[in-house]
Order: sequence, then structure tokens, then C-alpha cells
Amino acid sequence: MTAQMTSYERLHAAWNLEEADRVPAAPINCYIIPYLAGLSVREMFYEPEKLIRATVECLDICGDFVDPNITTFDHLSIIGKSGWDQATLDWRIWDDFPPKGNIPSFYEQRILDDYDDAIERGFAPILYNRKLKEVFGRPVEGMLYYEFEYKKTYAEAWRKFVAEYEIPLLMGGRVCHPLDLLQYYRGLDQLTEDLFERPAKVKEMSEFLLDYELMRGMEDAMIMGAGEVPGAETVFFVNGGPPGMSKKIFDEFFWPYAKKAVDILVGRGFKVYCHWDNDLTHCLDTIKGITEGLPKGKVLIDFEKTDMKKAKEALRNNVCIYGNVPSSLLVYGTPAEVDSYCRQLIDDCAEGGGYVLGTECEVPWDSKRENVRAIVEAAAKYGQY
Repeated sequence: MTAQMTSYERLHAAWNLEEADRVPAAPINCYIIPYLAGLSVREMFYEPEKLIRATVECLDICGDFVDPNITTFDHLSIIGKSGWDQATLDWRIWDDFPPKGNIPSFYEQRILDDYDDAIERGFAPILYNRKLKEVFGRPVEGMLYYEFEYKKTYAEAWRKFVAEYEIPLLMGGRVCHPLDLLQYYRGLDQLTEDLFERPAKVKEMSEFLLDYELMRGMEDAMIMGAGEVPGAETVFFVNGGPPGMSKKIFDEFFWPYAKKAVDILVGRGFKVYCHWDNDLTHCLDTIKGITEGLPKGKVLIDFEKTDMKKAKEALRNNVCIYGNVPSSLLVYGTPAEVDSYCRQLIDDCAEGGGYVLGTECEVPWDSKRENVRAIVEAAAKYGQY
């Protein structure tokens, strides 16, 4: 049996397709931790010390990494990242969890009307769109603080946490795939039409968005402590859609920019945590190429709905995989049911290393704490190498 490892060593082994002392377990806990601590969504993002105290109280459900919620940078900044920021989410309902209030929700309207205008003038047509006039109600001084100074304050708080508790961060920076951003800016219906009616323009806009996203993601990772703070060297590369992509759409509009992003990030010295939603089982033959030309141990793919057994069979010699205990099971199931599901995932995916036991996307805010804890405990019970 391998000697007991630290969380960072355990994850490092998995990323490198090696067997650790046991399977790492790492639920992505975002909203559930502040919810359990009685914090508002506003406190969660604005007051990192409160969030960290809440995290300390929830170490029993954290496992081998913690999510530092660096999406705060996206949501609060003046110009911000190009996706999931205050331009694309309605932050006016930003105080309480349901049923009292709501967590952020997408605008159901087209924000970007003209691709060429955005490419020519940058993000001004998006960020200063009249449709979003109610979003930007803060004084300029406050916007500037959150764009530049707040990141340093936030990063310093998490540096102290990692030093004291020796649990690595899930990420240091965050990047959205261009198709995600175009979903937000064009709306799903309009983007679907664009893919067929103006494919060249979608590709041109995707190149434009990707360059900006990569710059911002790497900048955030450096502020969080890449190279100094364990986990901060990882850039979280998220794709939430569009849902139901055919293999043809995936290969033509998703894959080229995904591969380019991974290559650039790894080439700059970062690790890439690919958080790819939806069911991509039919795209596994393409995904096998994600590490082509790259050094070992730099990429992990977190699958939401993809068949994990098939993913392991297709990718076992290429890339570490993560996933994927269903969200519905965490909310409505029992610890015994979660335990059984985790045992099957370990049986299907753990052999030979290269697997991290985790969740289907992030843990829902209203999950049962004992169900999330069951994930961490299952890795210790069934995941020994």
C-alpha cells in the first residue's frame, strides 16, 4: 500500500495518471458552504473572511480541495471577464437563497446584436448595453476597487487558509469557452441559428473572446498565487453548453477553441481543469486528443453527464477524469445511496490511477450535508490502491 499522501500529492498523482494512496475525493462546494453557515450570497462574495470561516466549519465535506469561488472576480469587476459577470447575470436578486430570494440567474434576452461591432469596439457594446442599464448602479470608485484591489484582498485571505489547513485550492483562475459566452450574449435560440446561418462569424467571434478570456484567467491565477499557493496554478476552464451538441457541432465549433485554450494555458505554465457540462460520451474519440503535444499531468477533465465508465475506457492513457455523483442524488437521496453510487464509480474508473471522485457539476446549495460527506467517506472506504 502506498504511504499516506497529502491532498496535494494525492491530486498530483491522479493528474499524472498514477495510483496514489487512495482515490482523491473532491466535491465542488460552491453555494452549499455559505448556505450551511447562514451567510447570504452577498456575504459569500463580498466578505472572504466569512466565506473562509464557513469553509473551515465544513471541512468534513471538502475532501482533497476547496473551491475558493474566484468567480467573485468575474461578478464584481467593472469591465470584468467576458462571461458570467454582472453583464450576463441578474445580480439585483443577490441577497438570499431560495425560498427567500434567489441565486443569480441568466438574462433571457439578446445582449449582443452585432458581432462585427463587438469585434471592432471590444466589450463596450456588451457591457454598456442599454438593456443592462439597471445592473450598473454602483459608484465608479466601488467598481475600480473590485476590479483591482479586491482581488489582492481575496487572494491573501485564501493564501492564509491554504497555509493553515494544507488543503489545495480547486483553481486560481477561470476561463469560459467562447460558446458559453455566446450563449449568454446571443441567447441559446439565436446562437443555434448563428451556428448554421453565419458559422464563419461565430468562429471569428470565438477567436476574439478566447484571447480575452485567457488573458484574464491567467492574470487571476497569478494574483491567487500560482507557483506559490497549491492549486492556484490551475485554471478552471468551464463549458456549460450549448446543450445537446452533435458530434459535428462539437468538432467544428467547440473542439478547436478548447484545444487551443488548453495548449496556450499549459504552454504558459498553468494546469487546466476542464469543467465540461452536458453528456459528451459521443465526443470521447475527439476528446482523446486533449493532451496531444503536452507534458504529462497538466490536464484534468471534469464530466457532468458523460458516461464515466466509457470515459475511463477511452481516456485512461490520456487524461485524468473527474466525476460524477448526480446532483439529484445529493439533494433527494440518502447517504447509503450516495455510497453505493460512489463505489460503482470507483470500480469503473479508479484502476491504474487518473481518477478523482467528485460531483456532477457543483454541489447544489440545498444538498444534504450527510450526502456530500458520503462522497468523501466512500473514497476512504473503497478507493485504496
